[in-house]
Amino acid sequence: MTKLLLLLGALLSLADSPTRYSEGQVWAYQTRPQDNGSLVKIQKIETAEVGTIYHVSLIGVHLNSGQATVLQHAPVSQQTLDSSVTVQVRDPGTFPDAEAGIAEWRSAKGGVFSISIADIADAVAQMIPPPEQSEPVS
Repeated sequence: MTKLLLLLGALLSLADSPTRYSEGQVWAYQTRPQDNGSLVKIQKIETAEVGTIYHVSLIGVHLNSGQATVLQHAPVSQQTLDSSVTVQVRDPGTFPDAEAGIAEWRSAKGGVFSISIADIADAVAQMIPPPEQSEPVS
């Protein structure tokens, strides 16, 4: 019985242990080849029924336009960050304000990504139509 209580206590302390992530941090991550140099910023952290949610923004992603752009808001799990980020960055770059995206997500009662950040970029790119190609003049 004592061993069971000690094990339970250890598990509870792990559940309450602080994470290495905090609001405002900027990280490099395992990018897709076309997004080399892209960065992710943790904009907001909140706790919900599903657990801790990290609201992030991305800069330097290529979403079917050929040009580097931003992804204003993506709600992700700690699993996503753990499997994606590589090194914390000191020069944070310029990120968009994510508040509007977070508000829209709350209003829609949105979900949380648990896939890698690179896979999120792929999923978003697939939802955006490619730019229209102009017809050749004959």
